[in-house]
Amino acid sequence: MFKFDFEIDDTLDDIAGLSFVEERPPLPEEQGLVEEPYQDIPLQHLIDCLPPLISCSPLTIPLSSGEIISIPRRDLFDARFQVINEEDSDNAIGKDAADFLDAPSDLVHGVYEGGLKTWECSLDLVDYLAGNMDCHPAGKRILEIGCGTAVPSLYLIRTLFSGPRATNPTEIHLQDYNASVLELITCPNIVVAWYMSDASKPYRESAAPLLDDPEAELPPADPSSAADIPISPKLKAAFLASLKEYSINLRFSSGSWRTLIPDHRYDVVLTSETIYRSESVPPLVALLKSSCCPNTICLVAAKVFYFGVGGGIAAFIKAVKESGGDSKAVWERNAGVGRKILRIHW
Repeated sequence: MFKFDFEIDDTLDDIAGLSFVEERPPLPEEQGLVEEPYQDIPLQHLIDCLPPLISCSPLTIPLSSGEIISIPRRDLFDARFQVINEEDSDNAIGKDAADFLDAPSDLVHGVYEGGLKTWECSLDLVDYLAGNMDCHPAGKRILEIGCGTAVPSLYLIRTLFSGPRATNPTEIHLQDYNASVLELITCPNIVVAWYMSDASKPYRESAAPLLDDPEAELPPADPSSAADIPISPKLKAAFLASLKEYSINLRFSSGSWRTLIPDHRYDVVLTSETIYRSESVPPLVALLKSSCCPNTICLVAAKVFYFGVGGGIAAFIKAVKESGGDSKAVWERNAGVGRKILRIHW
């Protein structure tokens, strides 16, 4: 049996390609595994999980328009350090994440679904979103399924914090199988995105003279540069105040797609690199369908085929059709392993 292995090097901006890695046989304790149930995770809990310092580096994304944008994200080594630092405490992050953070496999079904790393089709979604004004997030309800590092949502949040205050509230719902991914990566990435935006300027200007260490300086809000951002109570309060000021409601949830029942429909639904395993497609399609209304912009970014694990575009399109929906390719790249973005309608 083989698996695909993508890896984002902490020191590089590029996305590694497709390779084959022999996968170990399942361990006895992994057989008969019960999937994680759905749960909402309060934003305040995620804020409380933030470490005293976040190290981040830019992810450089070339767009079809010729523009190049940089989206900062937490360094994976920094997340590892937090887990190690809290390993002997009662903190749930250390207990839940330690087993898979340094695992040789990118995926352990039912245990860890790859959310700590950035997968290349998420960058494709950013390219598409950047070129389509109907996807502008202001005032919309947005769901990203299997968000992981949440690069598409980070782009939308960057857009919100770079524009005028919205009149109507914007909801961004981020879902990942692992709660630890939301704690270690997703929420820290959102805080970093805010810090690197103009929305944090009042905090940066007021906090700089008040740092306890007179030699310490807040890093500039430059998304194209690496930075170490001190996470103080004042920063946390300023971040939450900015969410309120810009009318942004962040919602987080973890657990299996089979147990997630949306309590309302969304205007925009995004997911990338989530159809790699054929047995995961039916619950994903069911969740997409229950999250969409006739006018929903539902975008699924994926590779044409995932070698060794059976998933791919053709099988997904068939499942969508069998559920009463239809799909249309709105973006594609044919070099190497083909990649597409499908827009789904029900």
